[in-house]
Amino acid sequence: MDNYFVYTHKGKNNLRSIVEDIYTFKCSLNVTYIVEVEYHPNDICIVKFYQKNHRHSNNRYSLLNSQGFLKRHNTRGVKNFLMILNTIIKINVEIYNINNNTSFGFMGAPTKKELNPKTTTKLINADGTVGLTKRFNTYSIYVKRYFSPEKFEHIEIPTSSSYLIKSRKNLELTTDKIEAFFENYITTYC
Repeated sequence: MDNYFVYTHKGKNNLRSIVEDIYTFKCSLNVTYIVEVEYHPNDICIVKFYQKNHRHSNNRYSLLNSQGFLKRHNTRGVKNFLMILNTIIKINVEIYNINNNTSFGFMGAPTKKELNPKTTTKLINADGTVGLTKRFNTYSIYVKRYFSPEKFEHIEIPTSSSYLIKSRKNLELTTDKIEAFFENYITTYC
């Protein structure tokens, strides 16, 4: 994978009793991104990313660039967005190369519109998750291109927009453990 942004490992965090690796990179629109890779039992890594300028917002994973921002940069942002995703994949591959039991999970955060019961067509669950978000749909299509079914099992939980790219080498990680993990993760960390 050649089209990615150069990233820097900034160290580890140990907040909320979760060990995290923190990475940063700057995209072609001169915006810095922060990538958090959380390490959980059973070699599950949850990968999150957001713009640095959104770091203090409770909605940092849901925020999007405005159309005005994109117009000022004379772009639709598609190439930049793909390179951001490529960078996240590159970080995941680096972690996998260290431990090939590692499985990668993510939740497709809802946009503000998807969180609004008056404007959304999406299912908003009692726990605050939203089914089949735009990000979930986009990310799930994207990762299927880069994580081959020979090495990884793709487990989708569309009702909460959760996804796990499970390493086939991790024989201890069962479907029951994955479902229990996401149920606990949603109630504890979301």
